[in-house]
Amino acid sequence: MIAPMKKVFLVMLDRERDQGLKALRRLGLVHPVPVQGSGAGLEAASAALEEARRAVGILEGVKLPKGFAPEAADEDRGLEVARAVNALSDEEKRLYEEAAALAREADRIAPWGDFDPGLVGELRDAGLELRLVSGPARALAAPPEGWSLVPFAASKDAVRVILAAPPGTPFPESEELREFALPERSLALVSARGREVAGRLAAIGEEYASLAAELPSAKARLAKTERDHRFETLRSGLEAEGAVAWLEGYLPAADYPRLSEEAARRGWGLLADDPADDEAPPTKVESNALVRIIQPIFEFLGTVPGYREYDISGLFLFFFSFFFAMIFGDGGYGSIMLAAALVMALKAKAGTGRVPDMLKLVIVLALSTVAWGVATASWFGIPFDALPALLRNVSIPWINGGNSEATDNVKVLCFAIGTVQLVIAHVKNIRRDWPSPKMLGQLGQFAMVAGMFFMVLNLVISQSKYPIPSWSLALIGGGFAASFVFSNYDGSRGFLKGLVGGVLASLANIVSVFLGVVNVFADIVSYIRLWAVGLAGVAISQTVNNMAGPMLGSAIMAAAGVALLLFGHGLNMIMAVLSVIVHGVRLNVLEFSSHLGMEWSGYKYEPFRDTAPADRAE
Repeated sequence: MIAPMKKVFLVMLDRERDQGLKALRRLGLVHPVPVQGSGAGLEAASAALEEARRAVGILEGVKLPKGFAPEAADEDRGLEVARAVNALSDEEKRLYEEAAALAREADRIAPWGDFDPGLVGELRDAGLELRLVSGPARALAAPPEGWSLVPFAASKDAVRVILAAPPGTPFPESEELREFALPERSLALVSARGREVAGRLAAIGEEYASLAAELPSAKARLAKTERDHRFETLRSGLEAEGAVAWLEGYLPAADYPRLSEEAARRGWGLLADDPADDEAPPTKVESNALVRIIQPIFEFLGTVPGYREYDISGLFLFFFSFFFAMIFGDGGYGSIMLAAALVMALKAKAGTGRVPDMLKLVIVLALSTVAWGVATASWFGIPFDALPALLRNVSIPWINGGNSEATDNVKVLCFAIGTVQLVIAHVKNIRRDWPSPKMLGQLGQFAMVAGMFFMVLNLVISQSKYPIPSWSLALIGGGFAASFVFSNYDGSRGFLKGLVGGVLASLANIVSVFLGVVNVFADIVSYIRLWAVGLAGVAISQTVNNMAGPMLGSAIMAAAGVALLLFGHGLNMIMAVLSVIVHGVRLNVLEFSSHLGMEWSGYKYEPFRDTAPADRAE
């Protein structure tokens, strides 16, 4: 469920804002309304936060060397690590730029060979001016007036020569001649410096590797800087007038008594009220231990229901388990996934004393996949007749591989699951709108979904096997009429005016209203993707088996056959995971959610709290 929220205003003496915010942070209940901070303190906190983020980002990309174990997190040590890592990063950037410049300079000098540029200056002091020039052969067939020409090298595009003359001799201007700018150092010195830079870059890589073990400390430092930055943003952004400052925020209604007690103890002014209709409080989803395991999916998607929307965590988990199992579609894959998840869960339990919710979710999904494999007799793409008798006997004949009509039956099951899910959406909306006449619009949507199920079976699967009952057409027509009249009903204007206004609103959007009927059909048909993607996985499994089968009959090719089986089925499992993300998640957050009217417009409840040890007494 989505926890009810209270909007609160806290008033405190401005001179006590630091102590008050620290106390509020320790309490960890209020989600402040965002404020715009400013000042030198915030700038310093922002700089520290950026420094810590940069260091953690670098260390997360460094592989920990063999034999190195992560050090225990130390917040103070984390500051030293962050500074060391960032200093290395700055040096590394400078060296890479220098290495690139040295490489360009070496390429520029190389055609002229290795020489000491200082000799040119010594010759000038001795009374001889030298110029290194390149150009087309015709332009350098004879030396310019007053200059002697010494041939140096030639290529297809140009010749290179050395021109010599007494100091002060005018050098001829020519668009065809290109004078070589003398380098600051010889090619040998440039190359030597390049090797030094390369060596230092290698050493920096080793220093990064040694610091990688300090990543927990760097993360601890990052957590502290994030807390400090949030504190300073709030502290410097509090509204104030005269001797008082105030803060606006939200907290769960159930936690309000604790805030009230703290406010009374500290002498704060406190005002609380229910959020207004035009306000958007943060969303706190409260779930039991079973339903909570779906939260990693929401966190991965970055989706949060709006405060006034539904918490569909339980329904999402229930249907997602179905979708996952049907898309994976193979009990063998589910068994592998289950075994791996159980091993990781046991290791996590032994190491930390708890099993992460993500692993619990994987176990549930794996069990669902095994159950679907048992029901359909799907095991690593092995044909039904080749399976052991036990696996054939425990399967469900209506949908197993031995039934020639199993394909159509699975399609029917897909459409039935979709219809049930969409019907549930409108039942929830009916409950929401009860007893307003607007609920009749949702009842109409309910009827259209129920009636459209039979039309989908008729048009998509078989007209002879699934004729359209006359009463299903009545459901579609009656449902459309009820939706047309009542979906836009506004009871605040009175019954008659609300009814007329609703009809006029539907007429104004008549194209969208008619397309809504088509959308109901399309949404139910969309669930066929469960069958289609699952079928594709089975086809890949069978193809891999057919390719590897002949190899297994030969002692020479057996190893290659086993490798092909492992690679092919492993790749198929990875593709199935991607398909679940694309299709299994879509049916919940698009088709189902659109019928619920959900926009996932919320943001997460994140109270102002200190997860580090509490501040010392003030």
